Amino acid sequence: MVTVKEQATETRSSDQVIPNQDHPEKQQRIAHGVIRGMLVQFYREWTTFRSGASGGTSMLAANALLDRHSHQIHDAVCDVEAIIGDDIAVEIRCLSADMIETTNILIMLGCEEECYRRGDALAKRCLALQRMVDAAR
Repeated sequence: MVTVKEQATETRSSDQVIPNQDHPEKQQRIAHGVIRGMLVQFYREWTTFRSGASGGTSMLAANALLDRHSHQIHDAVCDVEAIIGDDIAVEIRCLSADMIETTNILIMLGCEEECYRRGDALAKRCLALQRMVDAAR
């Protein structure tokens, strides 16, 4: 049997867990803005990295850059998946998986040029995804 006090406590705690649904359009705009910002940030950092990449130490930097962004993007999409919609969530997850694949496989194999080509393709994909996110806003 649940007392009135327990019921009130359960209600308060569930209100804290469930996000405010009063403004779903605003939540969606904010979530899209966060995702778009992450895509822009990866594109900018990768472009800057590529303009100065040379030598064996650049593979370590590519690894760190791809690894960091793949996890950040994946975590963000998991956090806002219900808000941003399935199409965008799936595309972003695929991008994240491709970043991880590039990081783990190509770098371990020492395929420096292929890693750079894939990174360049990922950066271009970010531009396409930015447009997709902008269209959904």
